[in-house]
Amino acid sequence: MSRSADNSKKNPANILAGRNLLYFIESIGMSREELAQLLGIEKDSVNKILNGTNAISGPYNEILLNKLNCDLNFIYGGVARSDLLLNEIGRIEKEEPKTVLKHSVVKAIHYLVEILDSLE
Repeated sequence: MSRSADNSKKNPANILAGRNLLYFIESIGMSREELAQLLGIEKDSVNKILNGTNAISGPYNEILLNKLNCDLNFIYGGVARSDLLLNEIGRIEKEEPKTVLKHSVVKAIHYLVEILDSLE
């Protein structure tokens, strides 16, 4: 069965996992292209995972866990791992605090609004 690009027809779990994965790769400074290369798939397939059209399959979960030390509880449940927070703190310490704080708050609000929109 084909799924439309319409969020109402996407599996909400896939949408949440895709958004959390996007947040994770951005927090470690990884691009979509780099993720595609790591997973051994096309960038278009990564985009479908990140926008919730496709699920993250078992082999990709294994790569995320073992190669990126990605906490799958965060990806599927939204529970942030301390490593993710430490990456963010490290980034803040390297940059101008006011600029990073503003960017981080805006990014977090945008992320939460997207989650709320997907639940409607």
